[in-house]
Amino acid sequence: MLARIDHHPCDIYAIARTCGVKLHDSADNRSSGRQAGHCYCKPTLRAIGRRHGEAHLAMVLKVINSTGNGLELRAATLQAVSYLILIEVIPIGSALFEAFDRIDLGHVRRMARAMPGLTSNNMVALLYPMLAGTAIFEKVAA
Repeated sequence: MLARIDHHPCDIYAIARTCGVKLHDSADNRSSGRQAGHCYCKPTLRAIGRRHGEAHLAMVLKVINSTGNGLELRAATLQAVSYLILIEVIPIGSALFEAFDRIDLGHVRRMARAMPGLTSNNMVALLYPMLAGTAIFEKVAA
């Protein structure tokens, strides 16, 4: 899903700080007691930042953390949101944030985990029509 080019320098700690996200080691990860704005998947953040740049990573963190989805700073969610921002389903701006305000990423992730395949890919498949709207399914007049 993500390009295999790692050429951007990326300081994930500085980016996370500016986005209001606290980084923790994966060994400290617990499924219960998670707090909004806490992230335990530094390798995923580093991979996204190196492949697509710090500005892109900051946008991914802001979209998730500032739309009531701060508990969903998980690898699959980060990868799915990163991809959807890259393909510009919705242009970056207030409409993007408003759209994610209406989506419960935790529910989407749980549905995606129940499906066969990679959770991040399944999340993209579930989120794309939510963001693009029903127009993508309408027949084109001949």
